[in-house]
Amino acid sequence: MPDRFGLNFLRLTLEIEKHIPGYVDAFLGPADLKATVESTPKKEPSALLADWMALQEIIPVEDPQRAAYAAGLLQAIGCTLRMLNGESLPYLEEVALLYDIDPQPVDETQFTAAHQELDSLLPGTGSLAERLQNRRKQLEISAGNLFPLLELALAETRKRTTKLVDLVPGEAVELRITADQPWAAYNWYRGQAKSLVEFNTDIPFPATSILDTMAHEAYPGHHTEAMLKERRLLTQAGYLEYGSTLLHSPSAVIAEGIATTALEIIFPGQSAASWNAEVLLPAAKLAGFEEAQTLHRLTQAGRQLRYVAGNAAIFYHTGRFNQAQTIEYIETYRLASPEQATKSFQFISNPLFRAYIFTYTQGYDLITQAAGAGDKQPLFLRLLTEPILPSALATAN
Repeated sequence: MPDRFGLNFLRLTLEIEKHIPGYVDAFLGPADLKATVESTPKKEPSALLADWMALQEIIPVEDPQRAAYAAGLLQAIGCTLRMLNGESLPYLEEVALLYDIDPQPVDETQFTAAHQELDSLLPGTGSLAERLQNRRKQLEISAGNLFPLLELALAETRKRTTKLVDLVPGEAVELRITADQPWAAYNWYRGQAKSLVEFNTDIPFPATSILDTMAHEAYPGHHTEAMLKERRLLTQAGYLEYGSTLLHSPSAVIAEGIATTALEIIFPGQSAASWNAEVLLPAAKLAGFEEAQTLHRLTQAGRQLRYVAGNAAIFYHTGRFNQAQTIEYIETYRLASPEQATKSFQFISNPLFRAYIFTYTQGYDLITQAAGAGDKQPLFLRLLTEPILPSALATAN
């Protein structure tokens, strides 16, 4: 019999997309349904809220895991619709309702400790920020030279991922260079195991970020998760709600958690730094730039600074900082150039991404905490195919 819940869920998300372009990150449902919704006049937000309330009454209960996940998705949709109907929510409440997480500002001593580690690793004179920017500049790859290195990283990450999971036959990733975007790289999942991954060259890519970015966006990150869940949950189980991937939902936390953990799953320990030093940097004509151990320590210290943007978002959206103060904060603690800090501010102030910023760090932390002192790989492989809410992952260990 027709999946009434799934069909109505898809209709509702497509209707919201008319009000919030970009809300549906990927649509894998019936093409005729999408065409029908797009051909009709835009519904009023109040009508969408009524549709949402009706949808809660028909959540399928036969599969408890499906029911729990559907309820989490509907909580996020309800938050979106409340705001679409003119309700103003406190920023952190908005984040909590959309993403099923409870982020708080990170103690800045974490950043200063990372600064101390970076200071011990970066030679030369000048301030720490100047030395870090100088290193980045030396590692920058021009847009014209980027593509062969992307293909090199794509082949290596795919090869390693095939040893862990059975990829969908015929799957493929297309790479493209772009510009003038609020993000550095983005996976556009097209369905049927096909992805387009775009790399934004507004700010040149450092060679040492290419491997991590490819693991994040493609193998075993976003592309891998999307195709495996499409096969298992949409095609095999027939759960139509998985035909609409929402930017503002708990699924984004799990997706970014997978993506930010991806590199260490296929490159355990210091092996990513070794591959960069031995393969990618020579290919980029930067052979001998840094030893693997130094590369690894710099990466680990830099990971601690990923939390700066979340702090900046909280301070800006709760009124503690204005735009100039927020950019200055990012420059100070992220050790970012004015251009990088401004690009970061554009992301956290963009309506689509203002709350999204926490999905990266919260997703990574949830996986790390749930795995405990053990190997992350078993949990990682489960998350690639199973629908698990962030709040469930938070209580898993």
